Amino acid sequence: MLKRIFYIAFYTGIGQLLSIFSLKYVGQHGTPEQLKSIAEADSLILFIINIIGMGLQSAAMRNLALTDDWKEEYHQTQSARMAAGILLTIAAGLFFLNPNYILFIAAPLLAWNGDYALYARGFPVRGAAVAFIRLLIPFSLLIIFADLNNSHLALIYVISLLATYAVTNVYISWFLGTPYFFMPRFANLRLYITSLPLGIVTLSLYFIGLGVILVVPYFYSSAVVATAFVGLKFYMIFKGVLRIIHQAFIKEMIDENVCLKIDQLSIILGITYVGSILIFPDSFITLFFGKKYIGEKEFFTLLGISALIYSLFLSMATKSMLSKKDTEYTRITFGAALVTILSVILLSFYNKALINIAVSLCLGETIWTIGLIKIIGTKKQVKKRAIFILQIIVVLLIPLITKYFFTDKLFPYLVSFILFIAIVSIFHFRRFKTLP
Repeated sequence: MLKRIFYIAFYTGIGQLLSIFSLKYVGQHGTPEQLKSIAEADSLILFIINIIGMGLQSAAMRNLALTDDWKEEYHQTQSARMAAGILLTIAAGLFFLNPNYILFIAAPLLAWNGDYALYARGFPVRGAAVAFIRLLIPFSLLIIFADLNNSHLALIYVISLLATYAVTNVYISWFLGTPYFFMPRFANLRLYITSLPLGIVTLSLYFIGLGVILVVPYFYSSAVVATAFVGLKFYMIFKGVLRIIHQAFIKEMIDENVCLKIDQLSIILGITYVGSILIFPDSFITLFFGKKYIGEKEFFTLLGISALIYSLFLSMATKSMLSKKDTEYTRITFGAALVTILSVILLSFYNKALINIAVSLCLGETIWTIGLIKIIGTKKQVKKRAIFILQIIVVLLIPLITKYFFTDKLFPYLVSFILFIAIVSIFHFRRFKTLP
């Protein structure tokens, strides 16, 4: 188990850190308008990916993981995705309302992506490597061209990202031994209907995160949008890392003991995140976002709390899907997303503060987590996770004491949390060494 996690963490960690520091670099050398353009393009591409994936991708992963005759399932899924991608290009005609909508032309290229099959068929390390390449190239170019004071950063980001998708799509097909291209079959669009509940889940989870960027520009200033994007990108990277870990063990998560271990690993990461921002706020914000954002401590702190809430019972989401509790899971996820979006809008009438976005996400994540516990959790499962949380929180005394003696500085922050991770690893190494 640890070996698989190590390789996934290596590829995912390097790629995500690069994306974080590249946005930090752009924030320091560019303008809020440039960052806002990148934010809107990035969130729209992710929106297109989520529409194409909908519930079909989640259902396909479940079926690919549980069946031996997976290539036929994959073929039908890919042909349906390509058909959906072609239909989505129609939305590019709305570019006169918003120039960013021209990105819908790229929908077939994004539909061609089959990385979900790598995770479903037990090749999570390959999937993580593909994800790494898709981050490495576009974000490296952002750093290079931001340094050259280029005014077309968003365009450079989009073109390089789509080119990277094209190359990695070919690699995925080669590795899986499947056809390089799949003809769109509009008859297979019926698969979207059969997986509609999971599709609503996919879009709802998108809006409990980076998806709010599609709403925020209509109610908040460009400066708020730019700062929100930087924070939400980090937040979504954290959530993405947890999802990759879960996807790596999706076939084994029928077993509750595996679910518990995965949640415990997620909790360690969640406490590390929120502990960093609570104990060393200046150092954490400066390191990952830049000194210019230190004045927004409350926003970043609430994002950290939201991340911890998300991590507590995340396995129950996967367990709900594997147990085919699609209707209940859809209801609570849609409700949480609706609360998030409505909160962002309604709070804007009170004031136009950045913190409104973090408050809305915190509400959404809380409702989602409580809902998961209700539909598939038990008191025993909650108790086990609560006890583990207390065990990990105790170790936070190390960074707390360090902060008391050395104040909020970068070196003490890094050293104290390295010690925190080391001690947690020593005490819990055997727990994660093997799967039951």
